[in-house]
Amino acid sequence: MNPAANRLAHAWPARIALAVGFAVLLMPAAGGATVASMRRARAESLYHHALRMLDRRSFEGRRSAIADLEQATLMAPDNAAYQLTLARTYYQAGFLGSARRRFERVVAIVPNDAEGRYGLGQVWRRDWLKYLEPASLARAVEHFSACCRLRPDHTDGWIMMVPLLMEQNDVRAAYQAARLGLESDPRRPEALLAVAYTAYRMGQIERADSAFASAIPRMPRSVRERFDDISPVATEQDTVKLHRLAPLEQAEFVRKFWKDLDPDLATPANEALLEFPARVAHAYSLFYNPKLREWDERGEVYVRYGAPDKVIYNPVGMNLNYTRVVDGNYTSGRLFPANVLRWDYPNLGMSVMLQDRTLNEYYMLPVTMDRDPDPLPNADSLARHSDQLVTRSGRGVFPMLPPGVQPLAVHGAIARFESGATPQLLAQIEVKGSPTDSQWVEWAVLDSARNEVARSGRTLSPSACDPTGLRVADFAAELEPGRYLVGITVRDGSSRRGVYRGEIEVEPAGRELALSDVLVSCGVPFVGPGGAPNALAVRPEPNPAARVGPGAPLAAYFEIYHLRPAPDGLARFEYIYTVKSAERDPRIWIQRAFSPRKTPDPISATRGEEQPGTLRRQFVSVPVQSLPPGRYRLEITVRDKVAGSEATRRAEFVKTAGGMN
Repeated sequence: MNPAANRLAHAWPARIALAVGFAVLLMPAAGGATVASMRRARAESLYHHALRMLDRRSFEGRRSAIADLEQATLMAPDNAAYQLTLARTYYQAGFLGSARRRFERVVAIVPNDAEGRYGLGQVWRRDWLKYLEPASLARAVEHFSACCRLRPDHTDGWIMMVPLLMEQNDVRAAYQAARLGLESDPRRPEALLAVAYTAYRMGQIERADSAFASAIPRMPRSVRERFDDISPVATEQDTVKLHRLAPLEQAEFVRKFWKDLDPDLATPANEALLEFPARVAHAYSLFYNPKLREWDERGEVYVRYGAPDKVIYNPVGMNLNYTRVVDGNYTSGRLFPANVLRWDYPNLGMSVMLQDRTLNEYYMLPVTMDRDPDPLPNADSLARHSDQLVTRSGRGVFPMLPPGVQPLAVHGAIARFESGATPQLLAQIEVKGSPTDSQWVEWAVLDSARNEVARSGRTLSPSACDPTGLRVADFAAELEPGRYLVGITVRDGSSRRGVYRGEIEVEPAGRELALSDVLVSCGVPFVGPGGAPNALAVRPEPNPAARVGPGAPLAAYFEIYHLRPAPDGLARFEYIYTVKSAERDPRIWIQRAFSPRKTPDPISATRGEEQPGTLRRQFVSVPVQSLPPGRYRLEITVRDKVAGSEATRRAEFVKTAGGMN
C-alpha cells in the first residue's frame, strides 16, 4: 500500500467516529436508551482501537490513539478508564497541562482512584523538575501520598515519593516511604535501592552498605553502569588507564581508587563508597531518562558534588539565548533560546550554569570557546573547609563524616624518623577535652597498594600544652620505604567524631647527612626506654596544631642522621634556625608588587656542636615572644663541618593572640 493510501486507511476510524457522533446527536430523544447504548458501544470501540494504536509504540500510533480517546471521552465523559488512558497518553506525549486536567477528571469521577492520584503526582513532579516551584513539589508529594494511602501496595507510588521527600529535607519520611515500598514488593530492586540510600542519609551505615550490595547488581545494566563508573570523579588519565586493564585488574584498580577516598580509615565501611551510590541513586530517581538510558548534566554534577545549596531557574538578568558553534566557530548573527539552571555551591566557591538548549528539559554545560565549562571547586574555598575530601582530579568532593555524625575538631601531624635500618613513622593527634572526657583514638596505616599495615587504638591523655583543655595521643610504627596513607579517628561519648588523614612518602635510610621531619612540641620531649618495639627513644610532647601561645618560646624537635666523625672520633656540625612569616597575601600579583605588605623581621641563630657518634637528637627553643600573631615558618639547616654537606627541613607554626585553644 502506498503512503497516501496508508494515511487514508488510518484516517477512516476517526472520520467514522466523527460522523457517528454527529448522527447520534441529531437522533430524536425518543430513542434515548438506544442512543446511549450506541454511544457507549462506539466509545468502547474507540477505546479499544486506541489501545491497539498505543501498542504500536509509534508517534503515529499515539496521535491516532489520542484522537480516538478524545472522541471516546466526549461520548462517555464519566468513564474513568477512558479519562485515565487519555491522561496517561497526554503525559507520555509531554502535554502536561492536558494530562493534569484529565487526571483531575479521573479523581473527580472516582475520588478513591489511586491511579488518578499517581498520575497527578507524576505531572506535578515533572512541573517541579522544570520550574523548581516548592508548591509543585508539595503537590507532587501530596498526590503520591494519597495514592499510597488508597493502595498501600502501589510500589511505584512509594518509589516516586522517596526522592521528593528527600528534596523536602524530610529524610525520616523518605526512609519510611522506601521501607513501605520494599514491603509492597520485595522483588523490586528500585525499592531496595531507595531503602539503601535513605538508610545512609539516616546514618544507618551497615544497613545501607548491605542494601546497596544487594540492590545494585539487580538493576538494569544501563543503570548499574552508573554505579560502577568512576569517570565523573576520576582524572582522565585514571579513566583511560582503567579501560585498558583486564577485568580482574580493573576491579583492583577501582578498589584502590575508592580506598584512596576513604575518609575514615578506622571504620569498616568506606563512607565515600556509600556517599557516591547514594548520590547516584538520587540522581537516577530524578534525572535519569529510561528511553535515552542516560541522565543529563544535572545527574553528572550531582554525583560529583552532591546537592547544591541553591538552585535557580532562569536567573534574573541571565541571557537566555545562546550562539551555536559550528566547525569550531560561533554562528554570527543568530541567537537561539535556552532555559538556564544555576546550581550554587558556596562552600565550594562555585556556581554551575546549565543550559537546556533543546527546550525539552535536557540540560548541558554551556558552549564556550574561551574556557573549560567543566565545573571545578575553588581551591581557597576548599582550604577553608577541612570537613571535605577532594578527589585527586578535583572533580569530586565528599564529606569527611557520614550523615548523622557530629564533627569533632582535631589537629594531626605526621613525621618521619630513622630507626636503625627501618624508617619509623610518628603520628600525633589533638582534640579539645577535659581530663574527665571519655575519648578514644584509633589509627590505621595503608601502604601504596592500600592494604593495611598498622592499626592500634588507645585513650587520649592530657596535653602538656594545656592539661585541662586539650587531649592528645601519638602512635609510632616501623615501616618499609614507600608511600603510605595514614588515618586517625577520635570518638567521644556524645557520638561525635574527628578524622585526620595524611599521605606521606617514607624514604629509605641513606648514608649521607639527613634530617628527620621537624616537630613543633610542647616543651622538652619525653625520653623513653631505648630499643622498645615500635617506640621512639625520644617522644616529642604532641602539639600537632603547632600553636605557640603569647609569651612562650617556640619548642621544636628534630634528629640529625649520618654525621661524619673526624679522625679524633668527634662529629662537628652547626645548625641554623630561621623563623619567617608564612602569611599568604591573597591580593593579585600587581598589588603585591607595588604595595608589598610589611612582614616581621626574621629571627635567626646559629649554634655549633661536637659529639661522638653519627646520630644527634636535637631540641631547640626559639624566642618568638616578640612576633605578632600569625603563621610562621621555621627552617632548620644543619651543616656537617667534617663532610662539608648540609641538609634542611621546615615546619610551620601559628603564633596565637590568646591561649592554646
